[in-house]
Amino acid sequence: MSNYESKYYDQVDETVHKKVMDNGLEVYIIDKKGYNKKFVTYTTKYGSTDNHFKTKGKVYNVPDGIAHFLEHKMFDKESGDVFNKFSEHGASANAFTSVDRTSYLFSTTENFKKNLTLLMNMVEIPYFTSEKVDKEIGIINEEIKMYQDNPGYRLYHETLNAMYENSPVAIDIAGTLESISEITAEHLYLCHETFYAPDNMVMILAGDFDVNDTFEFIETHQNKRPAVDQSDIERFLPEEPYGVKEQSKELNLQVTTPKVMLGFKVLPDDADDQLKARRDAAMLFALDMVFGEQSPYYEDLLERGIVDDSFNFSYQEDDLVRHTLMAVETAEVDTFTEEIVRIIEEVKEEDFFSETRLRSQKRELLGDYLTSLNSPEYVANQFTKYLFDGVDLYGLPELIESITLEEVINFFNSSIDVKNFSKVVVKGHD
Repeated sequence: MSNYESKYYDQVDETVHKKVMDNGLEVYIIDKKGYNKKFVTYTTKYGSTDNHFKTKGKVYNVPDGIAHFLEHKMFDKESGDVFNKFSEHGASANAFTSVDRTSYLFSTTENFKKNLTLLMNMVEIPYFTSEKVDKEIGIINEEIKMYQDNPGYRLYHETLNAMYENSPVAIDIAGTLESISEITAEHLYLCHETFYAPDNMVMILAGDFDVNDTFEFIETHQNKRPAVDQSDIERFLPEEPYGVKEQSKELNLQVTTPKVMLGFKVLPDDADDQLKARRDAAMLFALDMVFGEQSPYYEDLLERGIVDDSFNFSYQEDDLVRHTLMAVETAEVDTFTEEIVRIIEEVKEEDFFSETRLRSQKRELLGDYLTSLNSPEYVANQFTKYLFDGVDLYGLPELIESITLEEVINFFNSSIDVKNFSKVVVKGHD
């Protein structure tokens, strides 16, 4: 019998089982009884911002884009492309790299253990050669060029670049044509050894499993791996000034209607994980009250033709960033900017936020949350995200219910500074 911890969440009628393997790998099984599909993510705490670090007493600066490059190369083995093997076993596989993690995943309704073994071997056993690295440089070069012509992608990344002076979050996840040309097989082996250590990784399984048997299967596999030292990673992050790097920037791409994004920057503070999670939820409520489809401000902007249904907004906060983004397609770029600033200032001065609307928003958000739990893909990916953020995905209902109107007001007032924002516009070629 495999020893593991189990926790039942009565609010959502879900049970999560956890076991830490002898080598430090954390494994979570999320029970979804009766589900035919099984979904697995295998994730390392290693993303595009981890380009300056210290391990085993040595400091390294590696080329930008290497985490994404490494993700690509993990599917390419001496025996061929592992994607094809997943398909042969009836599974759908994928992977992605973000600023703080790289995740490998598959879903299947058959040959579960074969696919799980394939995933573990693929992620755990690196295989890089100079020839294969050179070939991948050409492939990713084309990917980078393609993204450079994508107006939405460029708008987002140029806004980050305009806001942040030193933060690595402004670096494109794929790197640049120059940076990836510097990547070598030695770089890849170094980063794999450093960041793909078992105790720097998490595996999440969502579906209907024999829990004990599944833990034992993973444990047997992990125990056969060569012994490695505990990971020893120190990340270096440059100090970021308060002000934005550039207040305004324009790009010319193939667009018929101009696109504009406003990035309101404030610096991360020393808030703990729970406070960040509360602030994140409160800002979601606040922004929706001010700019959501039920808002009188939104209706006014819509009626005047300043925004259309492309208008969107978001708040993001982690160890590296804290900002609010607003974007829209509009011919009224300057008017849009002026109106957003005016609305924010007006809301801060008036008694705008209401308890009634907050209660309504909580019901809506909890409804969406509960519906999302029906998807093993959503559960596995979001469980990983919140775990890395120090928050329990299944604790969100309690957190959402506990947000107060006072927090909504205070966090909105302190998280958006209208004197510290960047405006990036994508226009068509003249």
